[in-house]
Amino acid sequence: MSPTFDDPSIAAVYRYLIGAAEPPRPGQRPTPANMPKRIQRTQSATDIARAEGLDLGDMASAPRPGRRSRPRPSRRSAFRTVMDVLAEAGCPRQGNTELAGRWLRVSPSPEVIRRWMNTVGAHRPDAALQLHLHDLCVEDLDVLVDGTPAHRLLRNGEPVGQIIAALLALRQPPA
Repeated sequence: MSPTFDDPSIAAVYRYLIGAAEPPRPGQRPTPANMPKRIQRTQSATDIARAEGLDLGDMASAPRPGRRSRPRPSRRSAFRTVMDVLAEAGCPRQGNTELAGRWLRVSPSPEVIRRWMNTVGAHRPDAALQLHLHDLCVEDLDVLVDGTPAHRLLRNGEPVGQIIAALLALRQPPA
């Protein structure tokens, strides 16, 4: 038994949501409640051309390109790999899922993550991400800032923003 509604627009919305849409009355504009739930879409360019009255000529019979046969790597396997890299760095496996997720924001490549971990430390993915977002790479941290390599300043607890500013200032050509 369906509920009854005093307002006809609420009743129309209810019928639409349960899939019992009614056609609009003659002379009345259709509302979203009158629209069918599924719109049948054409499946190919040939069907679209036929519906629009276009002649594709030889293009209509051309073979369609095949799908890629190689499956894309899953995020799950990348996550496991990062967990392995963290374990190699001496981090316990339990409780590091959040840390591994933060490292995946830096890069999906385990080699790149390993290099960043060796440079900034295993527990500083946010520092690596900030450096990466400013187009700085691991090699840029070998630059001397006030006589000390930037990677050592990072390891000694200097704020990442100051190191980024210093490295970007050193990158600018003298005026």
